[in-house]
Amino acid sequence: MTVTHTFQHEAVKAYKFGYNPFGKPKLNVHVYYIDGLLIDTGQSRMSREVLRHITELDVREIFITHHHEDHSGNLRPLQKHFNCPAYASETCCELMKKPPKISFVQNVFWGNRPPNHQLIPCGESISTDNYTFQIIPIPGHASDMVALYEPNKKWLFSADLYVHHYIKYFMKNESMNQQIESIKRVLELDVEVLFCAHHPQFVDVKNLLEKKLFFFENFYAQVSELYEKGYTAKQIFKELNFKENQYIKLLSHGNLSKMNMVKSVIRDLEDL
Repeated sequence: MTVTHTFQHEAVKAYKFGYNPFGKPKLNVHVYYIDGLLIDTGQSRMSREVLRHITELDVREIFITHHHEDHSGNLRPLQKHFNCPAYASETCCELMKKPPKISFVQNVFWGNRPPNHQLIPCGESISTDNYTFQIIPIPGHASDMVALYEPNKKWLFSADLYVHHYIKYFMKNESMNQQIESIKRVLELDVEVLFCAHHPQFVDVKNLLEKKLFFFENFYAQVSELYEKGYTAKQIFKELNFKENQYIKLLSHGNLSKMNMVKSVIRDLEDL
């Protein structure tokens, strides 16, 4: 089943794309357009719908918030169609030259993306005719992830920083400590609208971010306490009565799991 929906908030046009071969999509992807700037390109599994909607726009530049396949999946065909520059963080530019392999379940729901050698490293900001967006590093979910912040409008294009105020599983290389610090960094900004890649939020934004921060800090503290007592990752998981989504873990070959959240905290502690 596919889902396509468009809406507008203030001057920002939003395009929601969802795909699930087994039923209603559980997690949709949003692509945003503002003043000639396209922010992210959606998943390649929805390439036909993405191209049908986005190619009607006057896109003069593209920005990729991070290298994950649901954000960069249609970069190549859109860049070819618009013949425009595409920007990203320096780390993202390097990663996209040889994108990391994705799991089976990621390929099924999102689709893969080809390498890209045409991304241009962006500095501290990117401007359109009417807006200037500050580029805010928000690593943790991905090492190269950044947000775009428009201080005059109080908009934050937050990539995957929020998604939800609780998280059920991590990828293997995620850092919980970095995500905690990234949320704290964003909470210092004056933000009223959160253009999240999966769940945009238009009211009570800071409260929602604080809820996610509390969730992460509480999870981190619980795991830290047991790890410092000598518990292993498996013992911590059992002691805290965590539940694993075995279906997701199996299909992703362990790349997506609750256990990865526990292991992330342990890695962060060992890196201190």
